[in-house]
Amino acid sequence: MRHAGIIAAGDGTRLAASHPGVPKPLVPVSGAPLCHWVARSLIAAGAAEVTVVHNSRGRAVRASLERAFPGVRWDFRQNDTANSWETFRLVCQAVGEKAEGFLVSTVDSLIPPDQAAAFAASAASSDAAAALALTSFVDDEKPLWAEIDARGLVTALGPKAKQKKLVTSGLYYMTGRIAKLLPPAAAHDSLRSYWGTLVGSGARVAGITLSKTLDVDRPEDIREAEGFLKAASVQW
Repeated sequence: MRHAGIIAAGDGTRLAASHPGVPKPLVPVSGAPLCHWVARSLIAAGAAEVTVVHNSRGRAVRASLERAFPGVRWDFRQNDTANSWETFRLVCQAVGEKAEGFLVSTVDSLIPPDQAAAFAASAASSDAAAALALTSFVDDEKPLWAEIDARGLVTALGPKAKQKKLVTSGLYYMTGRIAKLLPPAAAHDSLRSYWGTLVGSGARVAGITLSKTLDVDRPEDIREAEGFLKAASVQW
């Protein structure tokens, strides 16, 4: 999948105490900035053009990614967005203008490259308007629970998901047609609100289950992530 985007405009307040002055995308995990791990997974999924929305405190993210991945065509956009939904919306609008199908990742999602590639292939081959990467590994203060039916379509998110077996992983697939229908920024106050509304509207949203994935939000998540990256089964 040639086109992708990274949501990197959050403040990372829970990591600020352990990494003062370091923008969340540049917080080091096993010797590399968090955004590098995300970029590696997107590149493994086929991404050659990546749009990154960062805030005014994250200008150093540009140079870091350009140095590490000179073969990628980067499109950096600075915006102090109000929330994750607004950032996601900006990424989708930018990438949706040039791609019918594309990936979007949060900057704190660690997903093994082979799993990201498998997600991209499954999503692209489906007839869904969008797709969510899911995992059964739950290590989050506020997980977004998801339920899927026998067809692999998401039927419920958040409080409406009763089984509590799968959670979202911070990796998304969007089609150009659904990107063109995104509501205004004021319509939602969070990304999970958007996805809940989309699923509730009856849109065909695929839920694709991956192996263990991690979100890095807190200092203790970094220790977990470094152990995860060292695991023999994880090839980066």
